[in-house]
Amino acid sequence: MRLGLPDIKAHVRASETALKYLTAKPRITVPYPEALLELPQGYRGMVKLNVETCISCTQCARICPSNAIKMHKRERKRLPGINYQRCIFCGFCVDICPVIALEFTDVHDLAFHTLPEHLFEPEGFAKGPPPPHVARGTRKVRTEIDEVRGFKYE
Repeated sequence: MRLGLPDIKAHVRASETALKYLTAKPRITVPYPEALLELPQGYRGMVKLNVETCISCTQCARICPSNAIKMHKRERKRLPGINYQRCIFCGFCVDICPVIALEFTDVHDLAFHTLPEHLFEPEGFAKGPPPPHVARGTRKVRTEIDEVRGFKYE
């Protein structure tokens, strides 16, 4: 494959842009975990179940494209459990729930030590994800849009 002059110019422009943002002051990325991004309203974090509201319709398990939700028999009800190894946070389960028994939380960056910890049976799913560990001195930053630079964090 041979590169023509327009291709070479495009590569040079892309490299210039990369170098510009690499050396930009202030940084255009958030220095995580020293700074946490303040999440916007309606952010799709990890999902939580409301057991009292759930009517065992199984719609959430049927629509899940990654097969992350499985139904578990509990007494006379079938309640959903979730496998966060598989969840892609698409929100189909929350959208299809006819009684709004599933809702998003603002937790999105939870880390687990072992693979089995990703599995939430209905009881754990109802508790929701534990809050993430936040180190002392961590500050929250808000995204602002700058017409010249793009995203800017304050």
